[in-house]
Amino acid sequence: MASTFNIIAMRTLTLVFITALTIFASCGNEENEPQPTSRTLRYELTGNFSGSNMIAAYTTASGVTVTEQITSLPWNKEITFDTNVTGANLVISGAGGIVGQQATLVIRKGGSQVGTPITATVDAGGAFTLSSPVILF
Repeated sequence: MASTFNIIAMRTLTLVFITALTIFASCGNEENEPQPTSRTLRYELTGNFSGSNMIAAYTTASGVTVTEQITSLPWNKEITFDTNVTGANLVISGAGGIVGQQATLVIRKGGSQVGTPITATVDAGGAFTLSSPVILF
């Protein structure tokens, strides 16, 4: 029962983060560096997180949000977005890890790295949440 509750709680938290990131997307891209015009994003997740429960929630090629279970690291997801999609984001959450373990996300747009890697560290409860910036097209 507790395991089912943890999964539901994690998915709810993930959807809250996605909603918040979508709202912040309207604020504009704060990156000063010109970004490639490609509509292909590649998410690369690495680290030493050993928990058994990782979930990624991300924008699909058509612009809807889906969740996917991540079974192990490293994990990669490459998406080429439809022309009507104006932005994309990703939130990853994990549970059941060991305090201090980490997960690091690198985002590539058209093969070029976007910003700096984002690292999340497992807290005392064995969990982490990692949120990407919203990428605008």
